Amino acid sequence: MKYIAQIWVLTTIASPLVLAVVLGIIINNSSLSEIFESYEIIILMILVGSLFSIPAMVVFGLIQRSLKSSIPFWRRKLLLSIYSFLSVWITFYIVDEGFITRWTDKTVWPLIYSLIIVIGVWIFRLPNTNSVV
Repeated sequence: MKYIAQIWVLTTIASPLVLAVVLGIIINNSSLSEIFESYEIIILMILVGSLFSIPAMVVFGLIQRSLKSSIPFWRRKLLLSIYSFLSVWITFYIVDEGFITRWTDKTVWPLIYSLIIVIGVWIFRLPNTNSVV
C-alpha cells in the first residue's frame, strides 16, 4: 500500500508543478515568479488530478498485488509502467479527447503525467510480498 501511495502522491503533486513550469516557461515565456503567483491553479490541478486518478490507482494496486514475487523485479516494474502510462492517457482521453486526438499544447499534459508516474514506478521500492493489507 505504501508503494501505491508514494506513486500517487508523486504523480499528483509533481506533475502539476512540472506542467506549470513547462507550460509557463517553455511554451508561454513566463517567468518562474509569474508561474508560482498562479498557485491557486496549481493547487486546483493537484486536487482534480488526485480525484481523477483514484480509479486508475485502485486498478494499479490490484495489478501490483496480483503480480507474483516469482516474476522478476524488472518485469513487474515494466508491467506496472505500461499500465501506468496507458492509464494516464486513457484518463485524459475520458476527460477530454482533445488531449489525445490532436497534437497541441494540451498533449503536453498527459506526456508529463505519464512520464512522472512511470518515473515513480521505477524510483520507489516495490514490495516483495503479495500480502493483502
